[in-house]
Amino acid sequence: MRFVYPEDERAYTRGKIKPNGVFLLAALFAMCLLFPLSARAQSSVKSGTVEGTVLVVDSRGPSLLPGAKVILKGATTLETETGAEGKYSFFNVEPGEYAIEADFPGMYAAQMVAVSPGADVKVSLELKLIAVKTSVTVAASSNEVDVSTSSATISEKIVEDAPNANQRFESLLPLVPGVVRGPDGRINMKGARNSQSGALVNSANVTDPASGSPAINLPIDVVSSVQVISNPYDPQYGKLTGALSTVETKTSNYEKYHFTVQNIVPRWRDRAGTIAGLGAATPRMTFTGPILKDRVAFTQSFEYRFVRTPVNSLPALQRDTKLEGFNSYTQFDLTRVSRP
Repeated sequence: MRFVYPEDERAYTRGKIKPNGVFLLAALFAMCLLFPLSARAQSSVKSGTVEGTVLVVDSRGPSLLPGAKVILKGATTLETETGAEGKYSFFNVEPGEYAIEADFPGMYAAQMVAVSPGADVKVSLELKLIAVKTSVTVAASSNEVDVSTSSATISEKIVEDAPNANQRFESLLPLVPGVVRGPDGRINMKGARNSQSGALVNSANVTDPASGSPAINLPIDVVSSVQVISNPYDPQYGKLTGALSTVETKTSNYEKYHFTVQNIVPRWRDRAGTIAGLGAATPRMTFTGPILKDRVAFTQSFEYRFVRTPVNSLPALQRDTKLEGFNSYTQFDLTRVSRP
């Protein structure tokens, strides 16, 4: 506590300032002047700059790379891209240890850098190709492996109605995608040679071991469906590497007799605009019916083939190759229970 005498009080009241107020104003003015300077000095001491270039080296030498992504990781994480000249800059970087990375599609570079207070650090990053690594993880599973096969089926309606000059079911196989007829006239299925394929008729193997083609010729009237199975690895198919064709025949009629005749009209041979004998005759006859009604039935089919095929390099009446044959197919069907 400070005591002021009356005479002193009168002296200060005549326009003079008290000593305590002068000191207080001076201290405040000094603090206002010194605080911005100390703040600027402190900020300049704590921050630094990191800058440099990103380049690649090839047979022509080093070249700067624009558009590369640069990341500075440490106390703070900063990110930028190189400009048109392949340069980058990070400002106001706090002092400390940082990892600087450069990334470009297919290339990568990384380096450690130490930033000191107020320092200007220059780092040049050389991009390297990223090594491609492939890994396969095999995990145990209790599920059984299901090796499925794909198949395509030619229905009975297509067998009956599709154009078929040879009247053979083999001629319909190219209707299935992936089945083609080679230059030698043989059928190649699913990219495999004819000798690597197989043929089944009612689940019986009828493959010719020499050529790989079906060893029997079926009259087309008894064919119910034709199926092409690709990748038949199941043991029932013989472990073939390509594909196989399987033919299902029609079931005999258990209730009544049925008789059909096809292609009874022959085709004449045309040479130089005139008819010169018989060109082809392929009549077919099929008979089916019960032996014991609802118990035993049979199917009998006959086919006669006489075909002349011209060879155009020979004289008109001497250019024909002749094919003549006779096919017979017999089938018995037995059921153990009475049919409804």
